[in-house]
Amino acid sequence: MKIQFRPMPWLTGIVAVMLIILISLGVWQYQRLQWKTDLLAEVEASVIAPPLTSLDDLERAIEAGEPVDFRRITINTFPVKGAPIYHVYKSQAGGVFWDIFIPIQVFDSSTRKRKSIFVIARTVDAAKKENQFDAYPQTLQDTYGKAYGYVRADHPMGRVESWVKSKPNRETNRWFKFNQDGSWGVGMPRSTLLSHYIEIELDAPNAEDLPIRRPSIRNNHRDYMLTWFSFAFLLLIFYGLIHRRAGRLTW
Repeated sequence: MKIQFRPMPWLTGIVAVMLIILISLGVWQYQRLQWKTDLLAEVEASVIAPPLTSLDDLERAIEAGEPVDFRRITINTFPVKGAPIYHVYKSQAGGVFWDIFIPIQVFDSSTRKRKSIFVIARTVDAAKKENQFDAYPQTLQDTYGKAYGYVRADHPMGRVESWVKSKPNRETNRWFKFNQDGSWGVGMPRSTLLSHYIEIELDAPNAEDLPIRRPSIRNNHRDYMLTWFSFAFLLLIFYGLIHRRAGRLTW
């Protein structure tokens, strides 16, 4: 069978550009699928791992490349009288809420020194935001002792996110992302955990009894990938049919 094909130049050019776009989108979604699959595996490994017992354990886990996001942890806290409260703005269904971040000091047994790390102790609605004393966890501020919670790994903003994210306002203590401009922790004893914080559970008896937290992370990238590749395949079919009806594709 002999195939004769005389492509239409203008249509071929348009289809070629559209194919490049559609295939590129499909490849991008494939890459996103691989990334999301690895992320979900890391989170699962982290949430089922035994609780970390100290800040030292957390630092060692990070240095070893272990996943730590949402992992349970115990930390030994020290008083931080007068420490500032940071309100991080967060939109949720039904209203505006503020996450209450505070810096706490943690004892480093390897160096026998204190370090600082931020914890999120409570989320309050906008009406209660101004009453700081009601929202402030006095048990962390005024007493020595152990605290229990979940490690959270914060990721730096990408270039596009930094353009579209609302800018922080120091005067009103209004922030839209944890350590949004990198200025938090200035003047405090530093640790290697400036991109991590801990969500404290004030009523927890110990870290082992904390429920395992699995974040709700959707992974629809396989469907998106197949959609873009299907569009590319259909475009080729329509391209062939148009040439067939015009007598430019025969066999």
